[in-house]
Amino acid sequence: MRVREVMTTPVVAVTPAATLGEAIAVLAGKGFTSLPVVDETGRLLGVLEEDDVVLACYVPGPRSPSDPDVGVLLGGRTKVRDVMRIPGAGTHPDMELADLAERMLEHRLRSVPVLDHGRVVGVVTWRDLLRARATETSSRDMP
Repeated sequence: MRVREVMTTPVVAVTPAATLGEAIAVLAGKGFTSLPVVDETGRLLGVLEEDDVVLACYVPGPRSPSDPDVGVLLGGRTKVRDVMRIPGAGTHPDMELADLAERMLEHRLRSVPVLDHGRVVGVVTWRDLLRARATETSSRDMP
């Protein structure tokens, strides 16, 4: 099975100029564990993970922005660009799921943006991989 068959679309993403509070609202409201960070054309610039947000909001230190709002849940002036991580790369829609799962395990990734010519066209999460396996298993068990 290939990535394009299980990726989540449409993509919900944020821009680097979004506030941390706005990103938190999307993460919590949608139940996401991460958000792609894109420019105005949809090109991937980074990823904002739950742990990036928790570190920025609750743990002052080197990963926290130098912002007076650190330690305050909504981080009013903190921008996504201040705490996002720059990804090595996303994945391609035609990658095999087994290869992607191995990569996700190796790099401890909970989700991976799916790129087509540099633009984010989908996201694959652990939940997507589990759904794919459940579908495969149930179709094999059917007479």
